[in-house]
Amino acid sequence: MAQPEYMICLECETPSYVFEWQDGRLLEAHCPICGNDDPASFASEEDLEELIASEDKDEG
Repeated sequence: MAQPEYMICLECETPSYVFEWQDGRLLEAHCPICGNDDPASFASEEDLEELIASEDKDEG
């Protein structure tokens, strides 16, 4: 995966432009709104869309 322009904080859904990306994966990130800094709690816009589609599919 190419480096995204921004990552989305899954805690508060705020885009974050402060992150470190290497070899196709997120190493570090920081949310300027809620302070989240757990890389596992961020997603690219593409990943978030897939996650939402998956949840919608599970509900239906």
